[in-house]
Amino acid sequence: MPESRPSPITPLSVALDRGATRYFHGRKRILGSFSRYLERAEQIKSGGTTFLIQGAPGVGKTALLDEIALGALRNEWDVVHINLDDLYNPVHMAQTIGKYYVTRKQTSTKVDVKFLSREYIKDVAGDSSVSQVLEKMRPKRGMVLVLDEAQRIGRFYATPNEISVLGTLDILHNGRLPHPVFLLAAGLRTTLRAFGSLKISRFAENCVVELGPLSKESERAVILDWLEDYGGVKEDPAAWIDTIAKETYGWPRHVQSYSRHAAEHLKANLGIMMPNGLEAVLELGRKGRKMYYKQRLNDFSGDEVICLTEAIKDVDSGRPFNEGLVVASLSEKYGHEEANKLFQKFLDKGVIESDGFLYSVPIPSMHDWMKSELDQVQERLRACY
Repeated sequence: MPESRPSPITPLSVALDRGATRYFHGRKRILGSFSRYLERAEQIKSGGTTFLIQGAPGVGKTALLDEIALGALRNEWDVVHINLDDLYNPVHMAQTIGKYYVTRKQTSTKVDVKFLSREYIKDVAGDSSVSQVLEKMRPKRGMVLVLDEAQRIGRFYATPNEISVLGTLDILHNGRLPHPVFLLAAGLRTTLRAFGSLKISRFAENCVVELGPLSKESERAVILDWLEDYGGVKEDPAAWIDTIAKETYGWPRHVQSYSRHAAEHLKANLGIMMPNGLEAVLELGRKGRKMYYKQRLNDFSGDEVICLTEAIKDVDSGRPFNEGLVVASLSEKYGHEEANKLFQKFLDKGVIESDGFLYSVPIPSMHDWMKSELDQVQERLRACY
């Protein structure tokens, strides 16, 4: 009888691992905080503020935004996904508010809401400011404006649109509209500073969220959902879950990537965990992880990445380091002024992040990978001489 072979696993696009997730667990405290703000605003029929989520790349910010938006939609709030230009362009804001909000959550249940007629959009679009457009809205209970990649808001500083954007942010942040409106924003760890550059710096209690890895319990729950609900596993998947969790570190992007590969394997093999299946899943997960880390560094030259990695190669992965350690290394090659700019670029792109005092590579496994790549580069260079 021929030996049973697992069906091949088709590598999945990295794009599938970004954004909303099919299975969501954890973040209950954050979801509860936002829900309570909505309840209070609905009771007094006014108010609102900025609810800001910031964190490293791949930590699940967009998925959390989508989950919060779903909760608001279920409570009959109007939810709109806005763009940066909506903050200063009243015509764009009116058109955006008139569109459906379609959750990116990949399930059979989608909640679509549209609450403005075409005629009313034309009416409000002629107003002279975004603030006036927002004042004329007629939400059923209240409105949530969702802004992703919000760290880019700092680009408006010292530009012709700064005053207009500041005016919009000010009325949203301080709840100065005749109906409840919340700005739900998410971005990299530089987002709070970006808002501060536009004089939005004092946030209500629990309205700034520093997003970190999933708890072990939530991580395992997500993996289990993938294996059971999507993969249809027919055996006890505990061993697979344990092994996958050792490679994902609670990092939502990695959890989803590895779990999806595992579920695809199970689905292709009628729910059976084939003997070589787990190793194939891990290999694909590692390839995807490596591709993701390379993409995070696309905006930097090889020499720039080597300089950064040489500076932090003796720092344990996930552990903090001070700015001077990196800037000193960069300065030797690029000079002090350029080194400071480069350090800021690493920060802006999310390659490193700050906790307010010290810095770190936010994804420990990425720090490991950078050090491993440096060793390989140095070995290749030695072989050339």
